[in-house]
Amino acid sequence: MKPSLSGLRRFRLPRRLRVTFEGKGFILLTLGVGVAAINTGNNLLYIALGMNLSLIIISGILSEWCIRGVTVLVRHASEAFASRDSLLAVTCSAAGKRFPPTALSVSIAFDGTRLTARFPEIPAGGSATRVLSIRPARRGTLSPGSCSISTLFPFALFEKSMDVPPRASLVVYPEPADEDSSPQGLAAPDPAGAARIPGRGGTEIRGAREHAPADAVRDIHWKASARMGKWMVKERDRESAPVADLRLPVPCPPVEFERLVSRACAFVLGCDREGRPYRLWLGDRVCVDASRETRRSRALAFLALVDADGNLPGEGASS
Repeated sequence: MKPSLSGLRRFRLPRRLRVTFEGKGFILLTLGVGVAAINTGNNLLYIALGMNLSLIIISGILSEWCIRGVTVLVRHASEAFASRDSLLAVTCSAAGKRFPPTALSVSIAFDGTRLTARFPEIPAGGSATRVLSIRPARRGTLSPGSCSISTLFPFALFEKSMDVPPRASLVVYPEPADEDSSPQGLAAPDPAGAARIPGRGGTEIRGAREHAPADAVRDIHWKASARMGKWMVKERDRESAPVADLRLPVPCPPVEFERLVSRACAFVLGCDREGRPYRLWLGDRVCVDASRETRRSRALAFLALVDADGNLPGEGASS
């Protein structure tokens, strides 16, 4: 039975070899020495030919040792928003190696964009990290299309490379709308009426607690500190703040839904910046409740993964 054409296209050698400019010159020199040795019968030329061939063999062995067993981890170094520059941290690990791999290059492809991280040396048994800039085109999961490790070690005559499966869990948040755009049409009525929850600090003092590094000096409770023999700060009642509700209507046309998600992202960032509690609704159900604690990453991940039909990839994106 003949193999299918698609199967032949998927087949790739475990290692790829590219001859550099210096390598081509070295190969031509070796061929010239071989021809001269055969024509003249000079033993010194045979020795030189054997040394050149030995260097080629040694180069292949050392380069294979250099890239074998190396793993790649890709993660966010900053929050990633669609159509905005963000940072990726590429970590190359050489766990289990007794000698440090050198002259490594990691090439990763993302939706037509190829990023390259260079590692002059990785500590033996350790890892090294490089930070790269990327501008994702759309929200959602960002999966590497391909990832390869290559090296010119030891003589830069050949570049040997191999494909590796990178460990990556990347989520791109929606592009926030302009700050002056308000989430009109997204507001959801609060089913509990004018619900209010603990918000920013009030003026009434209800007690004292132990000082924390983030506490301001003006909040020090001097009498309690003298009585307890350690720094104490005033613990105040907290003023109530209204809960802001925002609803994403589903199902919705994809173009309109992307516009609403972008505005909802700006809404979440604004609430988080001002310390206001909020809830995100998907149709008639609450998916993110940030009314009692900060849920910035959870809310942004929800907006990154939801689709126009109201489907979510997993239960982790919803409350």
